[in-house]
This record gives sequence, structure tokens and C-alpha cells, in this order.
Amino acid sequence: MKTMPSPDEVLAFEALARCGSFTAAAEALACTKSMVSLRLKALEKQLGAVLVLRTTRRLALTEAGQRMLPHAQALRQSLLQMQPAVDSAQCAVEGPLVVSTYVSVSQLLAPILADLAREQPGLRLRLEVNNRVQDPIADVLDFCLRSRKVHDESLVARPLGWVEEALYATPDYLAAQGWPQTPDELATHRLIMDGSCLTLCRGAELHPLQPAPPLLDCNLYQNNLMLTLQGHGIGALPDFLVQPALVSGQLQRVLPGWYSDRWPVFLVHPYRQPMPRKYQVFLDFVLPRLRALLQPEHPAP
Repeated sequence: MKTMPSPDEVLAFEALARCGSFTAAAEALACTKSMVSLRLKALEKQLGAVLVLRTTRRLALTEAGQRMLPHAQALRQSLLQMQPAVDSAQCAVEGPLVVSTYVSVSQLLAPILADLAREQPGLRLRLEVNNRVQDPIADVLDFCLRSRKVHDESLVARPLGWVEEALYATPDYLAAQGWPQTPDELATHRLIMDGSCLTLCRGAELHPLQPAPPLLDCNLYQNNLMLTLQGHGIGALPDFLVQPALVSGQLQRVLPGWYSDRWPVFLVHPYRQPMPRKYQVFLDFVLPRLRALLQPEHPAP
């Protein structure tokens, strides 16, 4: 056999064996008797064997037909089970669900996923944290949390809000080193940031800085937050990361009204329609909670 038989042809043979006549088989398959006959002939030609002996009064299976019948029955049974299996996957709020995000943004997402896991114990949630752009399809991911760019127009991108990077320091540091009142006064302070240059923005006003070399040029916000909390200098940090320290009084914002960067955050996923229920449950739970943690829109320049 060079090619695989058509499922329609195999099902026509199975219906003939099960129903006992071309008329009954045609009714079972919702087609014409001539179509059943054509499919059977095509299958016999494909297999190179006669499967059914036809007389004016009855049908009988040949030895080849009898050996073929269990396989045809298994195909029909498998197809009958296919729709319930798909329905179960579409409707159930259970099974694996994998989310990917960057290291810095994972602090936003992890507590929300923990709450979702408690509310939906059937879900097996996994959070993959790394600093590379992952392909949801190639890397077998259900959702990705991305910042700044979506990177792939074929994905569904749901805007979540904006992150604002600004300057923060401890009260003790500011008491000892002084409060900067203008961006120019930052020249006498050690900055903790990613990179050696910084531009502050306020509305349409841009103010490039030439501060002293940073205490540590580090591209991991969590490390920069730790150094800022230890009083080593003024940190350029995203608002969501410093929020707990602001509430507790450990940090204070320096130069309120000025910020060093702003960028959007998106939740992306492959297009799925209709969407499985577990994905819709995930979106209904996660989206409003993430949006509540981010700035709702990009303020006008």
C-alpha cells in the first residue's frame, strides 16, 4: 500500500458491514447509495483486495473484509470519541498552563498566579522566568508577559498599562547627602542604574544628565533596588518594583514629576477561537489584577 486509505472510504465499508445494505449504509452516513458504492470501490482498489461480495439479496464480507473490519470499527470509534475529548479540553478549567515573562516583571505576575492556583486547583500553573523573547508556539507557552514591544504581529496582544522608571532613595541617604531640587544637582550624587547616561523627562521637557559614573552599571532591577535600599545612592527604578518600599517609607521619590523612562506592558498569546475555557478563566482573573498594578495609560508628553 503506497498511500493511506481515505477515512471516508473506510467508514463506508464499516457502515456496509454494520448496516447490511447499501440503502441502510447511505442513511447512516447521510449520503447516497451511489456514493457508498464509489467509496467502497475506491477502497478495494486502493487495498488491492475485494472486501465485500455483493448479490441481489445480501452482502457478505470476504476474508480480507473480515480482517479489515476491526480496523474500520476502531476508526469509527475513535472518531466518535474525538468530539467529547475536544469538548472536555475546551470546557475544563484544569491541566497545564504555562506563562513566560522577564525577570523584572515576574514580581508582578507571581503573586497573581499563586492566587489563581488557590482559586482553580485543577490548573497546573508554571511561570517561566528569563530575559529572552520566547515564541509561544515554538516554546509551547500559553501566555507571555512582554514589555516595550510585542515582537510578533501574528500574536494577540492585550495592553495592560505602562511602567514608569523614576528616581528613588532612602530617607537616610537623602538626609545625609541632600535632596536634589533640580536635575543638575544629581551631578553630585551616585546613581544606581542600567547604563552610564540618563535623560529625565517632565512633560515635553527633556534633560540629559552627565552624572558621576554610576555606583554599579547593572541591568537587573532587583539588584539595583537592593543597593538603593542599602543607601548606596539614588536608584533609577520602575514604579511597580518600588511600591512596597514607598508604602513602608523605606524609599522616597526624588525629583517628583520627572521620570527617566516609560514603556508599555502586554499580555500576548497565539490566536485561539473559540478559546478554551481555562484560558478565558486565566484572562478574566489576571488581566484586571495586572492592570490595577500598572499605570492605565501613557500620559501626554
